[in-house]
Amino acid sequence: MLALRITLLSRYLLLLLMPVISITAVAQAPTDNHDPVYGYDPLLYNGRMYLFYPQAGTGGTQYLYTDFDTKGSVKVRGVTYTNLNINYDIYNQQLILKYKDAIGSTRLLEISFAWLESFVMNNNPFEIYMEADSSTRIYQVLGTGDKKIMFYHQKELLLHNQQISGSFYFSKGTREKYVLNGSKKVKFNNNRGFLSVFTPSEQELLKKYLRQQNINVKNANDFMLNELINYCKTLGGK
Repeated sequence: MLALRITLLSRYLLLLLMPVISITAVAQAPTDNHDPVYGYDPLLYNGRMYLFYPQAGTGGTQYLYTDFDTKGSVKVRGVTYTNLNINYDIYNQQLILKYKDAIGSTRLLEISFAWLESFVMNNNPFEIYMEADSSTRIYQVLGTGDKKIMFYHQKELLLHNQQISGSFYFSKGTREKYVLNGSKKVKFNNNRGFLSVFTPSEQELLKKYLRQQNINVKNANDFMLNELINYCKTLGGK
């Protein structure tokens, strides 16, 4: 009889514990964004929560791309994190990471500039540069090494001219063009400005290349500019 009571008591306790075990299992289940290798690595998840919300009715978006890139990668202090949902807020000049926290809620995080080195979105590489005045800027880059073409993306928040409701809208994205040659970086809008960063002997070779390829850097597409900067890298020592 005693053995029967113990068996019944054990079963009763097991029934009481089953819901607790189930709840614990659900709470510990990994979220979609919880990587078994990285987890919630503080090296990446160390920025501030993104709290910029434009006024209701504001047209357009503050981002470079309409949707968050599901195949973006970020390099932080020498470590590259892949398959991230990221977007570039070019109005506030912030790289934004979308992820799910431990309880499955969607969060937006401003990735800190403290250790951010570079990122890739839509197969376009971006790098972080320290300016002469110690400010930090994000540039999309073409080329590698000490010769690059760099784009600085921007947007403005403007007021509608029409008497519709006095609401705001984001302008179309614009980009400033720069050419980097060693430690010298120059803004350019035409062929003359582009050539100014190079030595006189390099300029002569580049003028010939621009004529042969019929390139006007003001209107050239990214493919043409990428080919141009690759040619510039062949000029070393000439």
